[in-house]
Amino acid sequence: MKKRVTALILAIIAAFLMCGQAFAREGICGYEGGISSGEVPDNTTFDYKEVTFISGKPVVFEGTLLIKKSQRQDKLTTTYTYNLRNGENTLTRVLTFTTESEKKENGQITETVSLTSARESVIINGITYSIPNRNYYQFARSNLIDPRPAVSYHAGSIWSRKVYQVGAANDGNTITVECTGNFYGYDQYWGNAESLLLDYVISGERNTGDGVDVWGGTATIAISSTSTEQLEYFENKPNQISFAGSYVQSRMNSSVLEYTCMLPEFDAKGVSTDRIVTYNDSLIIETFPTQKRLPSVDVRNARGHWAENDIRLMFGLEVFKGNGSDFYPDNYMTRAEFAAAMAKIAREVPQDPTLVTRTTATTRRTTGKEAVVSPFDDVSIDNIYFNEIKSAFERGIMLGKGDNRFAPNEYITKAEAVVVFIRALGFESLAPAPVAVTSFRDNDLIPEHARNAAYVAQKIGLIQSDNKGNMNPNKKLTKAEGAAMLKNLIKYLQEGIRKDYRDRLINYY
Repeated sequence: MKKRVTALILAIIAAFLMCGQAFAREGICGYEGGISSGEVPDNTTFDYKEVTFISGKPVVFEGTLLIKKSQRQDKLTTTYTYNLRNGENTLTRVLTFTTESEKKENGQITETVSLTSARESVIINGITYSIPNRNYYQFARSNLIDPRPAVSYHAGSIWSRKVYQVGAANDGNTITVECTGNFYGYDQYWGNAESLLLDYVISGERNTGDGVDVWGGTATIAISSTSTEQLEYFENKPNQISFAGSYVQSRMNSSVLEYTCMLPEFDAKGVSTDRIVTYNDSLIIETFPTQKRLPSVDVRNARGHWAENDIRLMFGLEVFKGNGSDFYPDNYMTRAEFAAAMAKIAREVPQDPTLVTRTTATTRRTTGKEAVVSPFDDVSIDNIYFNEIKSAFERGIMLGKGDNRFAPNEYITKAEAVVVFIRALGFESLAPAPVAVTSFRDNDLIPEHARNAAYVAQKIGLIQSDNKGNMNPNKKLTKAEGAAMLKNLIKYLQEGIRKDYRDRLINYY
């Protein structure tokens, strides 16, 4: 009985963790106004840069950021350890946060973050600025996460107030930094991003011997941190080789920071004047942490075809199976084949590599295998695409055709494919209510249930009209056309969505 109870508790914890409350990109740079090199497999220490204004001038520090996370039931503990330098100047900081999450009925997750412990010491030009404990650092952060089939989105706000002791504690010299800001992000297999917009108010008090020098300034920081899975085809140089070339899939991390601050000028004695100086600059960190070769298939029947490159990529990603000898690009694509393709392209959101889940090991005996049941009457568990169809249905990417039928052998239409794309992205709400009107000439031919999806897909660049201005929504997709549409979806997941989180928030080029 005890083993059964323990197993049940572990199952509940596992189910809670699978809901997606912790993501690889969320908080990868911390929330201190800096940028990091981003996630690297089996590594929780990142290159890091940060700018501070506490000395009355912007000072850029560089070094390492160590992130450690541990999960206990519904509480996530995250510790950030900073070790930074700028010449002889140093910055060391250790912050620990507790995140409490609650899953709502609509599937969204709310997070509330509190500061558990804090310690910071900054030395600039021989002067020490210190935060001895959390009593000198007030912090609040809240976040809303919306997990969708292929992408999880989050948005939140942050507020903090630090009071630094300057020099000896009994001198009464202080620097106060108050920060307010918002952050936005997403996470998915092909890339992730987080953007922060932070506003600072800096104020200082210093005993000069002739009185108290009171000064103030402001700063704004915009941060964009992204990771992208990139695909590039390389042709082999030798002619006498069994395959012509292959795709390389590599992950690129890129973080950009822009800051602008307005601070008073100080005289030779270090006393503030009425003259305000404006500073602005940008920082960047870019890395290529992973790389792998994809398998190469001879697409002999697609040589010279307009979609040859797209087809070659689909074979490299193993979206299309086999050795290519029995692949014909102009054959129609079935719903089962499309479900299998989406299972490969619109993969589930990766788990956070910095998260360590602590559970108690247990052993459970089973008397036999659990029964596998098909969600559709016309899809046998022996169907070669059964797992992909089941996954696509359970994740909400592809639905049935009614009467408990999936119609796996029916050919998929362009309108149906577009609906699947928008469901995977979770963008159903981006269409105007109640029913959108697209700019396609054949808008009236778009099935009513697909019109909103077609509107959104056109708006974000997933589909375009033909040379006559038509969408051709009811046209059966050939495998070549399916490959081209899937390539467009990958490109959007790699680049299109990232632009909205970087270019609209930061002006770095």
